[in-house]
Amino acid sequence: MNSPRYVRVAPELGLDKLFDYEIPESLAGRMELGQRLRVPWGKRDIMAYAVEFPGQPEVEKVREVGAIIGERPLIPPGLCKLARWMADYYACDLGAALRTILPGPVRSHEGGGKMAWWIEPVRERSVLAEKALKGAKSQKKAWDHLCLQGGGWLTRLVKETGLGTAVWRALVDRGLAERLQKRFVPAEEKAEEGWADASHRPALGEEQIQALAEWNEERKSDQGGRPILLEGVTGSGKTEVYLQALDAVLQEGRNAIVLVPEISLTPQTVARFRGRLAGRRVRLCVLHSGQTVAERRESWHEIREGRAKVVIGARSALFAPLENLGLLVVDEEHDGGYKQGEAPRYHARDLAVVRGRMEGASVILGSATPSLESGYNADRGRYRRVRLTRRVDGAKLPKVHVVDLRKEAKPKNGGPVLLSDPLKLALGSRLKKGEQSLVLLNRRGYAPSVQCPHCGKVEECERCAVPMTYHRGEGRLRCHFCDAEKVAPNRCSACGSPVLSFTGAGTERLEEAVVHCLPGVRWTRMDSDSMKARGAHGKALEDFREGRTDILLGTQMIAKGLHFPKVTCVGVVGIDSALNLPDFRSSERVFQLLVQVAGRAGRGEVPGEVFIQTYTPFHPAIQFARHHDVDGFREQELEYRRAHGYPPFRRVILISFSGGSDAQTRASIVHVANRLREIWKGKTEVPEPAPAPIARVEGKYRYHIFLLVEKVVPVMRDLKREILAPKWPGNMKVSIDVDAQDLL
Repeated sequence: MNSPRYVRVAPELGLDKLFDYEIPESLAGRMELGQRLRVPWGKRDIMAYAVEFPGQPEVEKVREVGAIIGERPLIPPGLCKLARWMADYYACDLGAALRTILPGPVRSHEGGGKMAWWIEPVRERSVLAEKALKGAKSQKKAWDHLCLQGGGWLTRLVKETGLGTAVWRALVDRGLAERLQKRFVPAEEKAEEGWADASHRPALGEEQIQALAEWNEERKSDQGGRPILLEGVTGSGKTEVYLQALDAVLQEGRNAIVLVPEISLTPQTVARFRGRLAGRRVRLCVLHSGQTVAERRESWHEIREGRAKVVIGARSALFAPLENLGLLVVDEEHDGGYKQGEAPRYHARDLAVVRGRMEGASVILGSATPSLESGYNADRGRYRRVRLTRRVDGAKLPKVHVVDLRKEAKPKNGGPVLLSDPLKLALGSRLKKGEQSLVLLNRRGYAPSVQCPHCGKVEECERCAVPMTYHRGEGRLRCHFCDAEKVAPNRCSACGSPVLSFTGAGTERLEEAVVHCLPGVRWTRMDSDSMKARGAHGKALEDFREGRTDILLGTQMIAKGLHFPKVTCVGVVGIDSALNLPDFRSSERVFQLLVQVAGRAGRGEVPGEVFIQTYTPFHPAIQFARHHDVDGFREQELEYRRAHGYPPFRRVILISFSGGSDAQTRASIVHVANRLREIWKGKTEVPEPAPAPIARVEGKYRYHIFLLVEKVVPVMRDLKREILAPKWPGNMKVSIDVDAQDLL
């Protein structure tokens, strides 16, 4: 077969267009899809990706490719295909999709990794070695160790044996060993104690056996079969189903990706999977944004070169360059953390389904509280629903108490009710028994706002239309949207009053209340402020698992995916603010959060109990969560969504404009709305643009158009042409968010 003469590339310039180049004779036969190239662009060279090999160029005059970057394509063909799907669906150019797939640390380091010396034995000379090394004790010891290990990094061999580099060099000089320069691969981390017994597999319950049987039946059909929606109550053993499915896939010589929604869940998940894989010589790699630049780069190359078989990480791990993919697991599939907040605004859960279909891999979406979109897909037969209705080992779901804060006595200091009397009594009782508790408050800082009780002045961010949050530990006010901060005032900036009111509560204030009510308690606060240090998540969870902490309090990062059998009490504080957000998904999110955090209790032998503190005790999300009634909530919420045409019955596309001038920004988005009405002629309703719920962020005025469409692809070409293609005045930013999750 003749090598292609032309290549079509996607440049790293943010252009929604492909360009043709000629392949020079010097590069003929060396270029593959996904290859990173250096191509001429005007008077300079730029980076681009090979995405097609057309028979003929679309223009008469084409320039030649300058160079191929790297020995082999960094992006495998399957991911090239996925990038094109992303560009078409999520309103971005192909270059942006490819940049998302290929991490920055890999793009910026073309050589691809640290090189080191690798020593391996020449086994054909074993007989010679026995004779030659009789009088050389150190070299004989090195030879025996090398044969046992099958090879190793020189620095590691020196450390393991205590033998200097001269001994290993002598083996090479004798022709008994080879010295090769290879890309350095970090040592495989050991599984945490408690998860390290690879031979021990929990006895599966009937429902777990049935779930695996249905998964096997589905994946043996064409192209990996339908995605499995594994809907299991908290503590029902979903992770064990994942592990057994992983075993089956690995035995077939195929690879797997496991996604978790947050970095905070990664350490425990990795420990469990490493424990199962221990002794099988199956290498597991971790990919997430919390790694250092070097760690992400080395993990990527290790995966690309085929040394890692299993990848675990947050949403970006979906793009791990694994070939021969057999299994994709999306744990806690309902979680909003799978949605990317910046362009391209992809949803990792949905892309996992697309990648699985493209590469013939089976997909398992697991959750105790599936998203309404996934549940609706299962209702229509697009996914196969598999249920786990009972907890393993006979554990019972916890009893949930709803505490009506309207009946609670107000604190003498005038602050909010953080720990009601029933919750205080329960925490104290569990503490005396040596049991553990969780307390959730999904807001960080000490107080969400600082207000003057005399003139009513609220300390607001100068750049954003939001109050600044008071962080008592730092003595500062901070904006949680633009990260602006300033010293906390000791008097009102408007009237000069020395009396200020700290309204509401965050995790710092909750921490203060817990310490005050429970003297001597050992606690850890987990939120994005307290967990900034490298390894802080893992250490906090390890201390809690080992019983060095009595109470874990924090934001939603403590609410899901964690398995601690000693937790018997859970308290939920300040949930009402989340119910009142101007977002049609607010009830669903609160219900999911309540069920998930409640599910942390009573996973061992001791029954658990949950206390939900609220001023709206009869809200449906709270009442359905109280009874762990997922089906009841879904039925009612779907009825509401159907009446208003909200997802899953239609798709949301959020068009956003933000600019320094209020009038100019509004005029621009109104122009777009009018153009879309002209083009679509009433076939798709275009509502009037409106200020975003948070009307100003980082000094930019924000306007939205909230579109509801039957299908995304038919309208995407018009949206790209009318919104992304024009050059808008000034520094105005525009975006198209398909399947938008954040409407604020």
